[in-house]
Amino acid sequence: MLIKNKMMPGIAVLGAALALPALAYDVDQISINGFGSIIAAQTLDNDEALYGNDNDLSFQNESRFALQVAAPIGEKFSATAQILAKGVDDFEPVFEWAYLSYQAADNFIVMAGRQRINLYKYSDYVDVGYAYHWIRPPQWVYSVPFNSGNGLGFLYNTALGDVDFNFTYKFIGEDISDYAADGELADASLTLGMSHFFNVDFTWNDLNFGANYGLVPQFSLTSLEFSALEAVLPEPIMSEVRVDEEKITFVGTYIGYDPGDWFILAEYTQTTSDEPNALSDEDSLYFSAGVRINQFTIHGTYGIQDADPTTDVYKLVTNPQLQAAVKQLVTAKEEDSKIYGVGVRWEVESGIALKADYTTYSDDLDKTADADLISAGIDFVF
Repeated sequence: MLIKNKMMPGIAVLGAALALPALAYDVDQISINGFGSIIAAQTLDNDEALYGNDNDLSFQNESRFALQVAAPIGEKFSATAQILAKGVDDFEPVFEWAYLSYQAADNFIVMAGRQRINLYKYSDYVDVGYAYHWIRPPQWVYSVPFNSGNGLGFLYNTALGDVDFNFTYKFIGEDISDYAADGELADASLTLGMSHFFNVDFTWNDLNFGANYGLVPQFSLTSLEFSALEAVLPEPIMSEVRVDEEKITFVGTYIGYDPGDWFILAEYTQTTSDEPNALSDEDSLYFSAGVRINQFTIHGTYGIQDADPTTDVYKLVTNPQLQAAVKQLVTAKEEDSKIYGVGVRWEVESGIALKADYTTYSDDLDKTADADLISAGIDFVF
């Protein structure tokens, strides 16, 4: 009932907007789709929290519900909106997508408004649990703190023989006013300046083989501020902590093969900063494989994450308490970990899947952070 009540205002506004241009609009042309996930998860014993879950069983943290509405406008334009409500946000609905698209040619589309940023293999449906075999995509790879942004997008697709190609370019920015930095100094605000995002993927149909490559050549984080330290630390120190008009490069690659009865896939991402700051340079990777037996998919995943701080400026701080605070901040994302996971998916019927996963996280830098996570849930689309 909570989801329904909170979703209704957004749906009503969207419906009113569609009704305004002309009373003669054919509502049969409007398509409404949706998806959702009801996920239960908890860590074992007194393990550290993992992916927002602790050792208290929760059905809310990773559950979500969404509606997507699309409507043509004339012959070449269409409007698309996706309203997403997440349990971690108390099912408060937000517009994840809200854009106008123009079909400039049969294989070329221009988009304007709020849209998904294509960084990963599963970027377009990262919230649609039914679309993949895990309970959740590998979080150590899918770690950029923004999935959508506002701006322009261009999509071109073509085919060469049995190979389908999709090329995407987007010029997008995003504000995250409630961004929480790692550690106790969680008072940061993050602004992604207007940045360039490139993506190309191809699928070789005869071999059921696909690959994806995403590149963000030096996107700009215009602000990542930490007010608690700004007031007490000198500027030379803060200049190596504060993220201010920094240039950061992101590269993501994917490769996979799926003949039907089994599959293998791997995805790698790398994030690097040009200047010292509170962020880390990160390398993340996962391998996943599975077999399909009738309605069941049994799978396993192995992943690694390595993140190195871009500065050790805390060594210049003489006050022991301030030094500890700065060190905590600049090393918060330091990582040397391995992740192992196994799971099963049961296709109950078309559009509904039951899943169960077991994940082990091992931190080579901090053994107290090791954790085991059990998860189960149901994903559906309609």
